Amino acid sequence: MAGHCETFDHTADMGLSAWGDSPAELLAALAGGLTDVICDRSRVRPAAVRTLRVEAQDIEALAVDFLSRLLYIFAVDHFLPAEARVTVQNRGENEIALTAELAGETYDPSRHEIRTEVKAVTYHQLKVAPEGGRWVGRVILDL
Repeated sequence: MAGHCETFDHTADMGLSAWGDSPAELLAALAGGLTDVICDRSRVRPAAVRTLRVEAQDIEALAVDFLSRLLYIFAVDHFLPAEARVTVQNRGENEIALTAELAGETYDPSRHEIRTEVKAVTYHQLKVAPEGGRWVGRVILDL
């Protein structure tokens, strides 16, 4: 089963609420949700592949760091991921890592209308945890 992500309003910010059958599916769903907040992801072609590696102390920090890196890649390289294939590796008690293959393309203003400028991914009300037989996540985006 593939993960799922949707947005919710949060004062002047916006939130992502997602789920997946595994941490990897959850993180891939959050990545797709972030792209959908920025622009219409259905208009982004998977024309190029980039590999991204992120390490953190725990799964919540990994989610924030991963999404923050996606924002950085968009801000610096103008790269929009259409899809993300994520693998998660537990590397001990205080270390977890992910590798993501991002299939997407460079932002093209003639095809990609920017919906919202996302400034940052926050730790406010952050949740990434197993719940009810699946993994759920909630992240607030600073707009």
